[in-house]
Amino acid sequence: MKRWQGSCIGAVLVLLIGGASMLFIVPVGGAMLVGISPVFDKLTGWAVCPGAVSISQDEYNFGPVTTSPSGISGHQEEWTCTFEDGSQKVVPNEEIALKGLGASFTAAGVCSGMVVLLIAALAAILGARLVKPKG
Repeated sequence: MKRWQGSCIGAVLVLLIGGASMLFIVPVGGAMLVGISPVFDKLTGWAVCPGAVSISQDEYNFGPVTTSPSGISGHQEEWTCTFEDGSQKVVPNEEIALKGLGASFTAAGVCSGMVVLLIAALAAILGARLVKPKG
């Protein structure tokens, strides 16, 4: 077996296992990012107001989401983004929720994808070093 073959085998194995594990890592990682409020707000701010100088967050409509007394409660948000030229953009609750979820799951996917590619590169190097060339 040649060194490049060992390198390819190592990288392909990691890509297969790592790619399959991303089916679990991305949804779980994205949901974890949604649950961390400061991280979610920062990612959402980048998604809904790119280039904004400041973002003002207003929360309203606090209350229960179900009729059950032990049910969960919720709220709505409205963000006002201020840009360098002084213009403002009001972002409604629906846009904050959808773009925030998208940004969180995208961040989880990009980060886990980069980790899988890094590990695949390391496996390729290790696979090439472990193979004893004939000759």
